[in-house]
Amino acid sequence: MASKKKKQKAKKGSTTKTVGSVMVVGGGIAGVQAALDLANSGYYVHLAEHSPAIGGVMAQLDKTFPTNDCSMCILSPKLVECGRHPNIILHTCTELESVTGEQGHFQITLHQKPRFISLDKCTGCGDCAEVCPVSVPSEFDQGLGSRKAIFKPYAQAIPGGYMIEKLDRSPCTNGCPGQVNAHAYVALIAQGKYREAMEVILRTLPFPGVIGRICPHPCETECRRGEVDAPVSICALKRFVADQVDIEELPLPEIEKRDEKVAIIGSGPAGLTAAYFLALDGYEVTVFEALPVAGGMLRVGIPDYRLPPEVLDKEIQAVTRLGVKIELNTALGRDVTVDGLFSESYKAIYLAIGAHKDLRLNIAGEDAEGAIPGVEFLRRVNLGELTKLSGRAVIVGGGDVAIDAARSALRLGAEKVTILYRRTRTEMPARENEVEDALAEGIDIQYLTAPNKIATKEDRVCGIECLRMELGEPDDSGRRRPIPVPGSEFILETEVVIPAIGQEPDGSFLAEEAELELSRRNTIVVDPVTYATSRDGVFAGGDAHTGPGIAIGAVAAGREAAVSISRYLQGEDLRAGREPGEIPQDNFRPIPEDIETRPRVEMPLVAMADRTKSFAEVELGLSEEQARAEAERCFDCMSCCECFECVAAGKAEAVDHSMQEMEVKVEVGSIIAAPGFQAFDPSLYETYNYTTFPNVITSMEFERILSASGPYQGHLVRPSDHKGPKKIAWLQCVGSRDINQCDHGYCSGVCCMYAIKEAVIAKEHSKEALDTAIFFMDMRTYGKDFDRYYNRAEEETGVRFIRSRVHSVERVASTDDLELTYTTEEGTFETEI
Repeated sequence: MASKKKKQKAKKGSTTKTVGSVMVVGGGIAGVQAALDLANSGYYVHLAEHSPAIGGVMAQLDKTFPTNDCSMCILSPKLVECGRHPNIILHTCTELESVTGEQGHFQITLHQKPRFISLDKCTGCGDCAEVCPVSVPSEFDQGLGSRKAIFKPYAQAIPGGYMIEKLDRSPCTNGCPGQVNAHAYVALIAQGKYREAMEVILRTLPFPGVIGRICPHPCETECRRGEVDAPVSICALKRFVADQVDIEELPLPEIEKRDEKVAIIGSGPAGLTAAYFLALDGYEVTVFEALPVAGGMLRVGIPDYRLPPEVLDKEIQAVTRLGVKIELNTALGRDVTVDGLFSESYKAIYLAIGAHKDLRLNIAGEDAEGAIPGVEFLRRVNLGELTKLSGRAVIVGGGDVAIDAARSALRLGAEKVTILYRRTRTEMPARENEVEDALAEGIDIQYLTAPNKIATKEDRVCGIECLRMELGEPDDSGRRRPIPVPGSEFILETEVVIPAIGQEPDGSFLAEEAELELSRRNTIVVDPVTYATSRDGVFAGGDAHTGPGIAIGAVAAGREAAVSISRYLQGEDLRAGREPGEIPQDNFRPIPEDIETRPRVEMPLVAMADRTKSFAEVELGLSEEQARAEAERCFDCMSCCECFECVAAGKAEAVDHSMQEMEVKVEVGSIIAAPGFQAFDPSLYETYNYTTFPNVITSMEFERILSASGPYQGHLVRPSDHKGPKKIAWLQCVGSRDINQCDHGYCSGVCCMYAIKEAVIAKEHSKEALDTAIFFMDMRTYGKDFDRYYNRAEEETGVRFIRSRVHSVERVASTDDLELTYTTEEGTFETEI
């Protein structure tokens, strides 16, 4: 962008002799005319306009007064001349930041926002806008029509190129630990572009079907739709895409192979994600897995009714078809070592060993037959080693593992399943929907209950002694600390006890064997940005670093580790450009005032009567109709969703999403300010119900209704039902000279003629006889022949003029018609419909 500006300036300076330079601020008709007059007089002109095109309000008008000529016919030639003039440089998307200096020698700093479109390359063909999935209200059409996130304000706009509107990153994307672009794939689903949605997901996440089933979706917590009714079902939509698009049928990318070999220990979400992105970078990757199956905790820690094995298998195969090798039954410390891998020509190692070691209750009887730690229990179930459970089962814990173990025990045939949790349901860390499903399936949850010891008979579990608890002060986790109630002991008879109170990495040997630094929680210490360990060439992440966490967090760690490993192998700076920082979350499209509440789609489930008979998947997925309807609930917070469909569609290669904001400094001898005006906001007068009734509109909105290039193609219709009105009222002097409520101690002096023009033109647009009335306090017809314009409107066109003060506007019952109540000159109240 900077080089482009210098080139422009040099070119224009070389084609004309300038005797001075001027800054014109504002690209409306006043600024354009001033720029032309100055440029034609030999001055060099910088014309700064905050919007993407010059023309200002005049470009929005249908006709001008008092001649009622076409506004664009007058304006368009001036715009073209201004855009082509060798003495004028246009600075669009630009704000005046500062002015220093003195008369004749001003130094001006301009702040220019990126267009994300190269004006040098853009042909104005509009192919990019055709494929854009995001539609937002058009400012040019005053919100009565829509535009795409990539747009040109109006057909005759100068400059003639498009621009992309980007605001702050969407809250859903920002709230995802993996930064998966939810906004983009949701927008594409709404358009029925499922393959394109899958391509967006795969940029940051190789497991859409898996994560779409098991993620606790922190993205939905951040969704702004929740401020209206309920968040968009983002996670269910991700799963829908995975169900619609066969990931193995997507074409393989062209990969430039590299010579370096990378070893990854662990085939869970962190390890496989790192393998996926390193393979895309061309590295030779081998994954070593201790278990007899790939997938890590995804495979052995999540029951089939939540994550069917075939879904995981398919997405693992999509990783291996990139050339990734997976060696099973190969454990770190037993079958391979860090030193051994380096000696085998592996240039980097990523440790993603997970957290598979159960934490102990440390109570009597914990080693008796029938006591099975939660992670071990789920692993044995998922590997097919445990297929039946007899008698009663008690699960200790309140997390997802506890809920999964309880629901699995029920499916294995347990007579009764009880969960003991030492706090209340409010503090329970398990996901709410999982708790609800467990209760619906008949699982008993006893809150404020903790185990004291496991009762045994002949070294076999026969019961569990429990204590009632009460909550005290909050502990380090922020939850209130459970305190035993003296004398509250009681016995629960049971044949199986499954402690599920947490887990940790099983890697204590790494400190000595691999010379790695470990934390007191037995996790691997890494650099929080690069994931580098204390040993050169060794990286780590996922649960091995954080302790037990959600899968999408491990995916994020794997992707970031892949970046670091690639940089490490190429001798690049691992930290450059990656320092964490706050991402702004305050510049979004406002929630539409007229938005209708729409219920969040409910995930179809297997019937309760059949649910616990097998490990078949409980959630059935959304239908296409449900998915598209749900995706349409998104109101596109950040405008452009960065799906990059415009990049693929743009044959001229003009789209450049990497453009940045820039500062432009210019020196001028003088400055002309032509900033235009800001229309009065009629919503300040609640009695007029501007924000409530769709047929109460502003004069600018009416101007766009009248315009042939407007949202209704010049057809005079009401916004509410698109039917032609029979009667229209103009309310004048709204906010004028109101120093109390609006701090307006003046009259603009233009609205009177403006209203007369619209009333006259409206009659010309109406197919039937149209009653037009202007309610005014006083008529100020400043200007040449303006009094004659007023007389013609009244006498020849039949516009009614009513001197009055409008009291209120209400809707006529059961219709979209409006009732005006006003005070006449005589002080009486009148109404009109």
